[in-house]
Amino acid sequence: MDLRAMRLQMLKRVLCPPEVCVGKGSVERLACLEPARVLVVTGGSARRNGAIERVTAQLKDATAHEVMELPSGEPRATAIAAARETVAAFAPEWIVALGGGAVLDAAKFVWAQLEYPDLVLSGKAAAIGPLRRKARLIAVPTTSGSGSEASQAAVLAADDGTKVPYVSPHWVPDIAILDPVLTVSLPREITVATGFDALTHAVESAVSSLGNPFLRVLAATAVGLVLRHLPVAAENPQDLTARSGMLEAAFLAGLCQSMASTGAAHALSHATSKLHGAPHGAATGFYLLPTMRWNRRKNAAVYDELAAGCGLASGAALEAALLDFGVRVGLPQKFADMVGRVPDTAERQILAETAAKDICLRTNACRLGAPELAQLLAEIG
Repeated sequence: MDLRAMRLQMLKRVLCPPEVCVGKGSVERLACLEPARVLVVTGGSARRNGAIERVTAQLKDATAHEVMELPSGEPRATAIAAARETVAAFAPEWIVALGGGAVLDAAKFVWAQLEYPDLVLSGKAAAIGPLRRKARLIAVPTTSGSGSEASQAAVLAADDGTKVPYVSPHWVPDIAILDPVLTVSLPREITVATGFDALTHAVESAVSSLGNPFLRVLAATAVGLVLRHLPVAAENPQDLTARSGMLEAAFLAGLCQSMASTGAAHALSHATSKLHGAPHGAATGFYLLPTMRWNRRKNAAVYDELAAGCGLASGAALEAALLDFGVRVGLPQKFADMVGRVPDTAERQILAETAAKDICLRTNACRLGAPELAQLLAEIG
């Protein structure tokens, strides 16, 4: 047992990328790298929206660069393992993760596999040891939701669809590049869904059992940025101010989530994605208000400090503001809107039992088990 690592895990620490580049044109930071071998890990959407071309154009002075396009969806162990020999043969000195949260997470696993050729990824989280002996990581998000570019977490999908979080301080990228130009092609639906993922990271981490006052300041800032910029980004996708504001919100919320984890909304979202194929961002946003209501029922003042940081009078006022906000931007309001139908009693019970096993539930603002989750789901209707 590594006592030093255990002590570090017990401390409330802020782990942040040492360099964060923000604003239009910040992707040009890649052109300032010392000559090196650069591997761009990305997904199909980055090719379709031109992000790959924008990134590779900045790498003309690299010693060599290659693009690795991974399968869409949550990263799976089989896809990561399939890339092992190709990545090892290229021997990158920098890995540039370009895409949404799933791509950024996948790049982290590719990186760990490069550093540890015998690493076996499975459905059970394991320790990820020191990295950067062979390569360093640059995260370039093309969505504004997961916050993986700021986070010490990466999620791997098990064969049965269960999301398995691997947490390591070594995951935090060396450089994060938040260039709004790379996000303007996001469709409205994905803009809203990923924005609510960021919002839920901020709200849930602020009241997490591992939260702290420093974190709550960051969370309140992230909430304020989402409330201000998401409606504009959804309706006017070319608005770079709004797009930049959403990238900043997702980054700050990612820092918060990385420090304190989340809560019941994420646990239910993970279960709904596994059992019903619901998109993570939309499902997370869908469950935010019901879980807030439940938490306030157990502790009426639980959101008051976060609300004050957002300029609102109380947690009740924050809940009301978020309800109105969700309706205005078109977040799904009913089960049928999210998964196509209303789960019956037996399905809700299975959903509750699945969510009760999720690690995110451990840090919820109040204690919840399968019976309470089943009751919460019944109240949703």
